[in-house]
Amino acid sequence: MASVSPLSGDLSPIGTELRRGVELAVEARARAFKSQGYDLLLVPFDDQASASRAGGIARDIVADPAIVGVVGAVNSSVSNVIAQVFEGAQLAAVSPSSTDDTLTTHGWKSFSRLVAPDRAQAIAAATYLQEEANAKNVYIVSDNTAYGNGLSTSVQDQLRRRNITVSGYVGISDAAALAGAVKRIVDSQPDTVYFGGSDDTGAELVRALRTAGVTALFIGGNGLDAPSFAKRAGSAAAGVVYSTVYGPVSAYSGSEVFEKQYTARYKSAPTGRALMAYDAANVLLSAINTTLKSPAVLPTRADVSGAVRKVKFEACVNKSALLCESISGPVAFDPRGERMRTRVMLMRLGSDAKANILSTKTVAAESLR
Repeated sequence: MASVSPLSGDLSPIGTELRRGVELAVEARARAFKSQGYDLLLVPFDDQASASRAGGIARDIVADPAIVGVVGAVNSSVSNVIAQVFEGAQLAAVSPSSTDDTLTTHGWKSFSRLVAPDRAQAIAAATYLQEEANAKNVYIVSDNTAYGNGLSTSVQDQLRRRNITVSGYVGISDAAALAGAVKRIVDSQPDTVYFGGSDDTGAELVRALRTAGVTALFIGGNGLDAPSFAKRAGSAAAGVVYSTVYGPVSAYSGSEVFEKQYTARYKSAPTGRALMAYDAANVLLSAINTTLKSPAVLPTRADVSGAVRKVKFEACVNKSALLCESISGPVAFDPRGERMRTRVMLMRLGSDAKANILSTKTVAAESLR
């Protein structure tokens, strides 16, 4: 199986977590596959978080007949490209982190995801801003990626439904645009700045806003759910609120063994991104396992794709020395490839850069149609 994530560039810390989560799942099940006559291997691909690279990577993966499943991608823009290529080859892909609402609207049979889509995050964020933060005037900034634009426009829609003023919307994709956005926000004087995008740009933006004297609440989506955000933002990270489709590993029952093994192997603690990648890999591995017929014959990609949509994992309550198949909760998919039940958490970063859970919302797939 393959993984697709950024292993170099600004988002490499996030992409590396995905690869590591998949790696642990593959290693945990390699012996069982070997006993059936199969060598189970992981081939990681570096997409550099670039949609322009994604097509070539997807074609390289399709060209390797031994690859019968893929975990990835991280970025929605990359997933959109590779999923189109994989659909033609009937090659299963399970994303542990791509949240763009439109990814499951194309009728693709080979693409599925484990995380809640942007609309679920938008509802959670807008509800928080209305009911708890008492926001009256929100300025929205997107990093101009597929993920950032999708999340930002969804938040804008949810805010307007609640009669909360959106005083501006701007996309930023370079330093000049970021500086221009800061000036507009200073002039607008909102009580809240909503950011849709990845942690690197988000950190630059919140630092620039605080330097410019903007004290408005800074809130964003799961792109900010990475240790690298707090590290890059420095003291400006204090008080930042974000919604996340991951959450801290400790929030999941049965995560103790996974966290212990990950930390021992990689000398750093995992985040929810690595945990979700581990679960995504287990979905694929379970699907592959059900399609094995003979050690001399690889399962067909079509069979694996069909088997992914039939995977059902129960909630993990395992406290023993064994790893669970799904740590993030029960797994089942609807006909579009959406997980039947997902969760969205709202987090706040403290002055010590540690995130605390403000609230948790369980989202049913049918409620987002």
